Amino acid sequence: MVTSAPNRHIGIMGGSFNPVHYGHLKVASDAKRRLALNAMCIMPAAQSPLKTQHSVSAEHRLAMLDLAMTEFPELQLDTRELEREGPSYTVDSLQELRQEMGSDATIYFLIGDDLLPTLNQWSRWQVLTDYAHLIVANRPGEFLAIPSEVAAWWHDREAPLAQLSSLPAGCVSRLECLLVDVSSSEIRQSLKSGERETEMIPYPVMEYIRHHKLYENLSQTEAVL
Repeated sequence: MVTSAPNRHIGIMGGSFNPVHYGHLKVASDAKRRLALNAMCIMPAAQSPLKTQHSVSAEHRLAMLDLAMTEFPELQLDTRELEREGPSYTVDSLQELRQEMGSDATIYFLIGDDLLPTLNQWSRWQVLTDYAHLIVANRPGEFLAIPSEVAAWWHDREAPLAQLSSLPAGCVSRLECLLVDVSSSEIRQSLKSGERETEMIPYPVMEYIRHHKLYENLSQTEAVL
């Protein structure tokens, strides 16, 4: 977890990481370098309000992230959402982080552009930028159209990426990152079908999945979502 200090630049990537894969890790690492961050944190959700209950426990997902970090030591873990009871609301986590870091720190919250079409379903999504900049990393594929209310909100806050480092929060911008054409849902479907080898997951994580026989008995709904 990051520590408070004046003028620090902190990145956060949230998600279920079910399982973590190179798409997550390489984008987070690239964002740390491109944004010249003091720290880039991976923040696993205990339970996303917009997803079904995970059959793979938070303990397993955290263990896989711990193993993945051995290959990406430049990244850190932030476990606040696993330590908090109930659904994991991003706005609560960013508010907590802002209180910890103080008003001068620059905080970036990183999401993939596949999440923009459903941003208006997030709790109190309009105030996310009260606590952090929202950075949208490009992802492969085609996605649903962005709702008009999200597009209008974005337009009012958009700023060039280079300007954000001088502000603690309040803006939105896009970041062209390294792309890995894979998703957690695709990996879950492959593992459910019996495929036990994939180059999209760090080797220690794949060994952990094999040892604990994860993803073998998923419902079809969870395999896809």
